[in-house]
Amino acid sequence: MASIQPNLLCLGGSLRPGSYSLATCGSVGEVAENAGFSVEIIDPRELDLPMYVPDFELEHYAPRHEGIHRLIEAYRRADAMVWVSPTYHGTVSGVFKNTIDFAEFLDKDSRPYFSSRAVGLIAINDSTPFAAMRDCARELRAWLAPTQIQLGSSDFDAEMKVASERARGRIARLVEELGTFAQVPFRK
Repeated sequence: MASIQPNLLCLGGSLRPGSYSLATCGSVGEVAENAGFSVEIIDPRELDLPMYVPDFELEHYAPRHEGIHRLIEAYRRADAMVWVSPTYHGTVSGVFKNTIDFAEFLDKDSRPYFSSRAVGLIAINDSTPFAAMRDCARELRAWLAPTQIQLGSSDFDAEMKVASERARGRIARLVEELGTFAQVPFRK
């Protein structure tokens, strides 16, 4: 009997070229693929999302709704997620929060919002985004992985990969926790 490969969605939270959050998603993706996940990385620059407007239906966002559809379908496919946000003014970036706000379109799904999915949190430069990220995850009915990771520029090499052994070890632990929740037979 073949097992279905679970999907891990990594959501970056920066529009900056050379983004540490997207570089982190790449490193998380490598570890997660080696652990048995299928990995999808969301780059908010590619989505070109408008600002989320409460009470708007999807058709109200035309013609810029292709990115919204792509994001919503990625959310639906996800068995687990890793959210990565830089620290902007003591909290998550606006683009990160806006991307999360579009999860409202999952409210009537059979698995509403992020029900039955675990989320791992990674903050860049400071730990202050964790509070907002935790609150969003809980409000959207996700389960939080116990490990949270704070990374800084010193954790990356010149090729923008997470190179610090400590950071790579924590990423591996986070992916293992997500795999346990998503029932991935973890491969070491």
